[in-house]
Amino acid sequence: MRRVLCSLLFLLAAAVPTVLAEEVDERDSNRYRYSILGDVVDENGQPMPGATVRVLGTTFGAGTDSDGEFVIRLENAKEYTLLVSFIGYESQEIKAVPAVRPPRLHIRLVPSSNQLNDVVVTGSFVAKPLKEVPVLTRVISQKEIQALNPMNVETLLQYELPGLQIGYNSMSQMPEISYQGMDGEYMLFLIDGERVSGEGADHNVDFTRFNVDDIERIEVIKGAQSTIYGSNALGGVINIITKTANRPFSGNLNARYAGSNGQKYTASTGVKKNRLTSYTSLTYRTKDTYEIGDEVGKTTVTEGSDGSSAEEQADAGSTTVYGYNIWDFLQKIGYTCNEKLNADLKGSFYRNKRDKRVGKMYQDIFLDYTLNGKVTYLPGEKQQLVIGYIYDNYQKNQDYFLSGKKTTDYRNIKQTPRIDYTGTFGKHTVSVGFEGDFEYLKHYMLEDSSHVNNQLYAFYAQEDWDILDELNIVAGVRADYHEKYHWHVTPKVSLLWHFCDHVSFRAGYAQGFRSPSLKELYQAYDMGGMGWFMLYGNPDLKPETSNQVSLSGEFTKGGLNMSVSFAHNRFRNKIAYMSLGDGSSDMQYVNADNAKTTALETILRYRFGFGLILTGSYAYTNDYEEVDGRNTSLVRPHTATFNAMYSHKFGKIGFNCSLNGQWGAKFDTYTRNQNDDGTYAYEITTYDARTMCSLNTGVTLPKGISLNLGIDNLFNYKDKAADSSLQVPQKGISVIGTVNLNIADMFGL
Repeated sequence: MRRVLCSLLFLLAAAVPTVLAEEVDERDSNRYRYSILGDVVDENGQPMPGATVRVLGTTFGAGTDSDGEFVIRLENAKEYTLLVSFIGYESQEIKAVPAVRPPRLHIRLVPSSNQLNDVVVTGSFVAKPLKEVPVLTRVISQKEIQALNPMNVETLLQYELPGLQIGYNSMSQMPEISYQGMDGEYMLFLIDGERVSGEGADHNVDFTRFNVDDIERIEVIKGAQSTIYGSNALGGVINIITKTANRPFSGNLNARYAGSNGQKYTASTGVKKNRLTSYTSLTYRTKDTYEIGDEVGKTTVTEGSDGSSAEEQADAGSTTVYGYNIWDFLQKIGYTCNEKLNADLKGSFYRNKRDKRVGKMYQDIFLDYTLNGKVTYLPGEKQQLVIGYIYDNYQKNQDYFLSGKKTTDYRNIKQTPRIDYTGTFGKHTVSVGFEGDFEYLKHYMLEDSSHVNNQLYAFYAQEDWDILDELNIVAGVRADYHEKYHWHVTPKVSLLWHFCDHVSFRAGYAQGFRSPSLKELYQAYDMGGMGWFMLYGNPDLKPETSNQVSLSGEFTKGGLNMSVSFAHNRFRNKIAYMSLGDGSSDMQYVNADNAKTTALETILRYRFGFGLILTGSYAYTNDYEEVDGRNTSLVRPHTATFNAMYSHKFGKIGFNCSLNGQWGAKFDTYTRNQNDDGTYAYEITTYDARTMCSLNTGVTLPKGISLNLGIDNLFNYKDKAADSSLQVPQKGISVIGTVNLNIADMFGL
């Protein structure tokens, strides 16, 4: 019954915008009687469906249809500048004057030799090409996502970002992230620039909320970004940009099948006509539960404080990775009121029914629904005012299937109002804004499963100054008011120097901060519910702070792009668990010793002229968490990713092939244990090197039919259950088949 209701809701959401667009068309025929029309083709003269045509200085724009044609209706017959763009191609600016019977524009785009002209929005308040952003930014494009064809976001990020580890939390049975020494609480995940609520594994968002089929691109900004995004952005920001309608009508049916390793079915439709834009998506995802069992236990070496050493082999263990059944629904609607004003509304729904865990009398069901409204006003030339609000309600329910009882033991609600203004005056672009963060948390780890609230207000300002044609500097400051910690000021400064035509240097300094979470402040949890020991929060915690310096150099010539970046982060008042010291096993959050992380990353990318792109990246991370002179970090010091992507069109048939890989180095780590006599022993654990590869091939046939066949975990690598805290254990090779039907191309819409 639920599937039928979801399908009816999808059909209704898809049909209503089309009807409204026709009504708007009839009503506006007299007012918007001038138009600009044309067609966009590629280097071979073939139509480019889905190209974007924007009227600069206004809120108007259009997308091209299956013939590459577009029409934009305007109120005034004056000269406008059109910006024509398509992913992977050089953008063009075209002058045009609308008329009652306008001449047809014929626009030809040529392929871009690199990604540096792609526009990003995360690193600052201003949309800029990558080459002009003073903070080195990594973009995972739609083309790269399609080439990898991942089941989930975790797989996608691991293949694209060196230094990223996805472990498996044994308590929550959910994935958790570490990126170049930064755990999940230091990485801020955004959807369309907005924070998300809810916790999956400890201090990590629920990554299964992110539906790969709804992602247009991902922008990754490394380093402290608290000046713009506030708490939790000490280690970086990962902004997931979702799809919107990019042509008059779009419709896609997609099916991905990998047997017990996952199935995914998506239907989406979009309308971009006149002043109305709508995008609707419905996805069903499922994956089976599987178990990883070790044949022999892990061998460790224990060093005594007296210099002695002993080797010990643990008992063989196993890890169960639990499956799920997920429904995702996304609806986006945009309406252009006039040349200066438009409004956007977005709603989403997520339901994750997880497989029943062994020994439990209930089944976990995770729910989330969001509502996001935004109004954009252009008060003058090169000025923009945005007013927005988001409501995000995430909860974890327990279905006691025998008794029929359902309970909610976790709920996290975030409400975020914001106002942003950006204006460009000569060589200066000024951005100022206000943001509120109102949070409600009901948590089973709080005493009596009670709830707590928190309010935070922030004011921020930033100036982007083009000092010279080759020199740009961005300086900003943010003032956060926390109802418990009062004012906290966070500055940053970034510099971009175009040394010559092919070489650029970037440098930056930024402070970061993280306010203790409500759980860290007020938790009182009986671990395991068996009275083993208590985990307590600490109302006296101080916010964590960091100071980061970063340097990078970039060389670009033709199809070659190479960059080397360095970042060093020092933390104060880092929050960690520590024993109460009262003779019990109870533990409490405290502000522990200071910490530091140093990371070096290099990326090499070359685009050949015959359709082949090679990309390789390497990261070195020195994450030193010292205990008695020994490193206790679980971060792999050396990691790398590589990609070879080939695409070519033979007549009307397109072919693509992609080989992706990730590698992590072998390393040792220490664990300190206390003996009965009060002395300490140090256990050395060795983690083996790990290599994962994925191969995907596909063809695009006439009439909008695309077929893909892939092999995940190409060399049949099998993880050890004992290493699950370091990486989500993989059980071996998987064959994947994907079919996509582009309805608009199929029927020439």
